[in-house]
Amino acid sequence: MRTIGANEQQILEKAAADAGIPTLLLMESAAHAVAERALQLVAEHDLQQVMVLCGAGNNGGDGFAAARMLLGRAPDLQIFEAEAAEDNQGDAHLNRQICLNLGITPQPFSAFEPSDGLIIDAVYGGGFKADRPLSAEFERLARKVNQARMEQGALVLAVDLPSGVQADHGQVAPTVIQADETLSFLYIKTGLVSYPGRKAAGKVRVHDLDLPESFLDQVWQQKGLHTPSALTAEELRAWRPQRPTDAHKGTFGRLAILAGSPGLAGAAILSGRAAEMSGAGYVSLTVPTEIYTAVLEAAPSLLSAPLPEKPLGQGTIAAAQLDFWKQQLESCDAAMVGPGMGKSTPSRPDLNSLVLAAIAEAPRLVLDADGLNLLAEPDFLEAGRAALRARTQSGLEPAILTPHPGEFRRLCPEMAAMVERDRIACAETLAALTASVVVLKGAGTVIAFPPEQGTQEVWINTSGNSGMAKAGSGDVLSGLLGSLLAQRLPLREAVCGAVYLHGFAADLQAELLTERALTPEDIISGLPDAFRQVGWDK
Repeated sequence: MRTIGANEQQILEKAAADAGIPTLLLMESAAHAVAERALQLVAEHDLQQVMVLCGAGNNGGDGFAAARMLLGRAPDLQIFEAEAAEDNQGDAHLNRQICLNLGITPQPFSAFEPSDGLIIDAVYGGGFKADRPLSAEFERLARKVNQARMEQGALVLAVDLPSGVQADHGQVAPTVIQADETLSFLYIKTGLVSYPGRKAAGKVRVHDLDLPESFLDQVWQQKGLHTPSALTAEELRAWRPQRPTDAHKGTFGRLAILAGSPGLAGAAILSGRAAEMSGAGYVSLTVPTEIYTAVLEAAPSLLSAPLPEKPLGQGTIAAAQLDFWKQQLESCDAAMVGPGMGKSTPSRPDLNSLVLAAIAEAPRLVLDADGLNLLAEPDFLEAGRAALRARTQSGLEPAILTPHPGEFRRLCPEMAAMVERDRIACAETLAALTASVVVLKGAGTVIAFPPEQGTQEVWINTSGNSGMAKAGSGDVLSGLLGSLLAQRLPLREAVCGAVYLHGFAADLQAELLTERALTPEDIISGLPDAFRQVGWDK
């Protein structure tokens, strides 16, 4: 699903104006959509008051126009305006003046007091920059609005974006108005699907301002616009892979997994079970000898094998383990390295060499958890990045890196301070530095592909919930990723499909079990229904 930022919205609106559609008509369409949704909310919740908050600029103009349409239709209508709204220009000035002519007298923001009812937030729009200082006027207003919502039960309907959220990447100001619902225009704003902006948006609806989709798509192509896409079930339905009725185990590929360590056998088991449940023909799980028996008992259908404990001939244990692992890589369609693997120990003296071998030789590769932590060791970081770049230079497919924010900070110290503020830029940067696909996990997982010809493909996942914030959930994702790669799905479809299905399975299970009670094992159990609902069951 296409998303847009402030620049793309301006380009599309200018193209409409060039086609003879005046900006005033677009504002009228936006205001009509806001007014109609406001009346629906009033009726649904039996609200007795409507308060419209109008800032300076076009977002405030939408608010003034909506207030005019609500006059005589909404109960106890009041308008509150920013000090600068008196200096509005163009369409925003015209709609403010119409309100005055109709006898609607705006009150200053300072007169707003928390109460119940519907609050229409039309203070800041797409031009808002989260890194600019906020006015004391807005900060006081936002605190009162949030108080009304929390303490008086008011509903907040945001116009285009909640005030305090930046359109382009979801960065938020220190003070932001929390919406129950946001009505976005033309396309959903990138900042409404990317955290932390997504958290402030509530439920998001989109109105096309009555512009034909064919026209918008034509402008998009002509202008060469490029933005992150929101990953939804719609994409997965279009990518549905086929499973031949005359298939055999080899049809669906072999996944080689290197995972687990004493005390962390569960990570290996979860990733292996998720891979098996996701349809791989063979799942070969290589684990330390100390946990081999436990893994075999917990998941007997996996092709489990222990790492060698003794050297071969006059060699070393490290050489024997590297030789064994390379044999697994030679026969696999994809490899996955890292869950619960831990650090090098006397019984596994050189895990770094095993990771480098996977980078250099695996046909397709997922690096997760401790596979990433080994790469991120300060003395190894540059060599690891170089190995990942060399992988693609040799003609192999880019590796897939799956860091959570903590792992990202170690892998990409250049952007460590930004990971909570601009997840999109962080994922893009690491993808470029490593020539790899980056799956930056967390709420609104960001998937960034390596740049090609000056552009970079980015997806933001829309599935998932807080119940996934538990140890082991990432192991399930890594197994799912490796499985879809082993089944030879195209790279985009394998990565995006795994990320969405992982969250979707969790959403389906949370409906039954609650988010609080959700476990990684439950996510695996939810995969069949997730596959079925997106049409991947056959």
